[in-house]
Amino acid sequence: LSILRSVFSSRTEPARFPRRMIHGFVRDADGTTIDEALAVYMPGPRSYTGEDVAEIHVHGGYSAASESLSVVLLSGARPAEPGEFTKRAFLNGRIDLVQAEAVMEIVSAESREHLRRAERLLDGGFSRTIRHLLNHITQALARIELSIDFPDQDIEQSDHAEITARIKSASDMIDTLIDSHCTAEKIRHGITIAITGMVNAGKSSLFNALLGRRRAIIHDRPGTTRDWISERIELDGIPVNLVDTAGLRETDDDIERAGIAETERIIRDAEIIVYVLSPGEEPETASISPSSMSIIITGKADLFPVGMRDTRYLAVSTYTGEGLHHLRAILSETCRNMISSSNDDTTVLVERHIRHLANARTHLTASLAALESWSEEIA
Repeated sequence: LSILRSVFSSRTEPARFPRRMIHGFVRDADGTTIDEALAVYMPGPRSYTGEDVAEIHVHGGYSAASESLSVVLLSGARPAEPGEFTKRAFLNGRIDLVQAEAVMEIVSAESREHLRRAERLLDGGFSRTIRHLLNHITQALARIELSIDFPDQDIEQSDHAEITARIKSASDMIDTLIDSHCTAEKIRHGITIAITGMVNAGKSSLFNALLGRRRAIIHDRPGTTRDWISERIELDGIPVNLVDTAGLRETDDDIERAGIAETERIIRDAEIIVYVLSPGEEPETASISPSSMSIIITGKADLFPVGMRDTRYLAVSTYTGEGLHHLRAILSETCRNMISSSNDDTTVLVERHIRHLANARTHLTASLAALESWSEEIA
């Protein structure tokens, strides 16, 4: 508050109206006006960090912000370390560690879906799930300790069954959380969609059309794309790694053969395959990964009348735009289905959480084995 008073001039005292915007001017030590601004004073503990906080809102642009920051620093403030505000919020009990990590997820989010899940993490949904999990373990532990502390009262068979059931329930919950990490990886790093097919089928044209700009070289000559090209896009808020691959064919060209080998590797690793057919061509089943979701389309639809097309496959023309909207909808729905296996509160976004959950699962498995083969003390 003292620093705010020294740099911010207003007819209204900020401390008289906490958490309300006050109009005024940022001035230097000589009283020269730097910028017209708004300021708000938020006394702790009802602030982000739990401490007294003052904010000054200046006009956009480098000069106004830089000059205003300079006078604030000259008045006794210092620049925050990276993440220091969130660190203080954690140390002062305003947020828990999971929520602190959620702030980093929000800052690093590169897609709407990643941002949405990170905001749920900040909202405390994941923390509530973990507390529910801990309750199961604590209840099981309490009953085990009861049987140890009072050995003269034999543990009931029903109690033994309940202990086992609670531990199994906790283990199942952890399995669900760990499984959700696959979904989190897709949300973080994107779902890979590989566009593949024989040479000159129109793969690069489709790549450019889905990307919304010219990125891959297009030419009538077959084999133009000899290496793969990848770009990041969003489909319905979901991050996607779109890959244009070299055309598949038999060739004596060493460079082209290397490109085809890379295409085969990408096909094996991709989550979704878009196989582009030339009209009349049958898809190369060996070129479609059995572990991937395969979408087969007919390219260059504008060159062929409707009667000549194979109605089993979606006809797409990047020249007229025919079928593009439908293909986008199919890809969006497919991607959405891939990440909808877990709800927002059980998606494990943070790598640290996975390590601890895996460790907990190992111990729970060992405790179950101890209950069956040894004793409550070992469990």
